[in-house]
Amino acid sequence: MTAEINLRRLEEISQNASRPDRGLMIDGWSVGLSPGLAKRSRCVNAFYPSTRPFEVNLAETQAAFAEANLPCIFRITPFVSDPTLDARLEALVYVRFDPALVMVLELSKLQLGHVRPTTATFSMQDDLALAASWVAEMRGDDARETAGLAERWRLSSVDVSASFAFDEAGVRVARSVAIREHDHVGIFDVGTVTEGLNRGYASALLATQLSHAVDTGARIAYLQVRADNPARRIYERFGFRGTYEYWYRALPSDAH
Repeated sequence: MTAEINLRRLEEISQNASRPDRGLMIDGWSVGLSPGLAKRSRCVNAFYPSTRPFEVNLAETQAAFAEANLPCIFRITPFVSDPTLDARLEALVYVRFDPALVMVLELSKLQLGHVRPTTATFSMQDDLALAASWVAEMRGDDARETAGLAERWRLSSVDVSASFAFDEAGVRVARSVAIREHDHVGIFDVGTVTEGLNRGYASALLATQLSHAVDTGARIAYLQVRADNPARRIYERFGFRGTYEYWYRALPSDAH
């Protein structure tokens, strides 16, 4: 499967899906400065070659994070331009944490036979500000995180659609956000309220989203999941397969 997928392009698309509303470039380092829970939007991705000494770039980057009142966090992927970066950070006591796996599904191989019938109903919320508030409420976010999520979606140059499952009483029980760029669709923020766990709501909602993606011409679906997250097994049933790993590095006090 991966022979037909440009993984570097997939990484670029996934970055577009979580593009920070604040950030800057520092000598080849893309520095996201968006406050909020999502580390993807507030970290360094060292995509491009640097021309200045590492120490100069690090000092300038640390200053930028400090000014934004954010911890200095690096995201390490197979696409980092400097192959010594991870070791350099480790030598400076930047600890590795939150390893994650990028999973990919060629949608022509989508598997739906395992999805259980459910009495839930599903709908998209076209008002993205309202959708962001619903997602944030279900995640338990504070007002700052809610506002940041809504702003990132508002500024996004790609297609964001938030879908929700409702039980028989009309209560929101599951959520999933699809972010579409051309023929790639990313799945984000999949979750179920505590009272609705193990009832198949999230799987049925995801099946609805992926089927819609197929019907509208999407070719590739992808998602990012913590390496130790049992939900990996759920995604594998749909046909998702792990393609590459990434992790974060930060000073011990900031590694969370």
